[in-house]
Amino acid sequence: MIKSPKYIALLLLSALMMLSCESDLDLKIPEGGGQLVIFSFLTADSVMSVHLSKSVSHSSVDDFERVYDGYIAIKRNGISLDSFAFPYDKTWIERPNITVKEGDVFDFSAGTLSGLNVRGETVVPEATKILSIDSMGLSVINNVRAISYELEFADAKDKDNYYQLLITHEKRDSLNKVTEFQDVNYYKDDELFYIRDQEGSLLGGIDFRGSFSDYIIEDESYRIQIRIPEIYLLQPGYKETRVLKFYLLSLSQDYYNYLRSRVVAEYNSKLPVVDPIKIHSNIQGGLGLIGSVAIASDSIVIIGNAYN
Repeated sequence: MIKSPKYIALLLLSALMMLSCESDLDLKIPEGGGQLVIFSFLTADSVMSVHLSKSVSHSSVDDFERVYDGYIAIKRNGISLDSFAFPYDKTWIERPNITVKEGDVFDFSAGTLSGLNVRGETVVPEATKILSIDSMGLSVINNVRAISYELEFADAKDKDNYYQLLITHEKRDSLNKVTEFQDVNYYKDDELFYIRDQEGSLLGGIDFRGSFSDYIIEDESYRIQIRIPEIYLLQPGYKETRVLKFYLLSLSQDYYNYLRSRVVAEYNSKLPVVDPIKIHSNIQGGLGLIGSVAIASDSIVIIGNAYN
């Protein structure tokens, strides 16, 4: 048995990795396992990676059995691109010669010599645009000091859009070397982060990792409201800088549903009585996910005294 990474739904930047009563999140991991599992989280302009294994049991979403006779075939925009035997001693394998671009349609087929076959596909979304990041001043709520920000981004109106906002903090020295790095746990005040009614009334307070959809956005842009703890925005030391990086990920719908179902499954695992684990999958004949992401980014730089 092998342990998978905490699938990239929590990140694409550091750990490129949720329930609900929604009918499209009705996958139950079967007792006894044995189904073929394939994962690939495609990111525009990044190296493709793919995972292949067999499921173990309903009791874990992170344990898998190695596949000794597996193979994978990949198509891009209907054209055969790659076909290879999956190495049994690897959890993930990279395909550095395959380019991933916005708008591409990727189709993955996988199987074993013993007769298991699965298939999944994704359309790589287009990255949105971050139009502005504006400070709205200091706020103090429950004795917590934070700086309010409004991040404005473009939202295409000809389709449903799914997003995830991630923020990181870096401190750099006079040689521009990173001396500190953290993921920023920011306050999600905007109504876009609120749980929609169909996602269940018992899930109040769950942090869906900064993911949201544009279901209430009516215009071609939106100013989303957040608060960042003041500690990440204090004046840096002598010859130092602070860098806050904002990553607005455009997610494929399947990736979005997987991320949120995953968060709910992890939340439910801490409760004494829960329904069977439900993890979204778009894999025909098996389990897993073929999802995709495109990233828009911007940053705020705070310069310390005497920094060149």
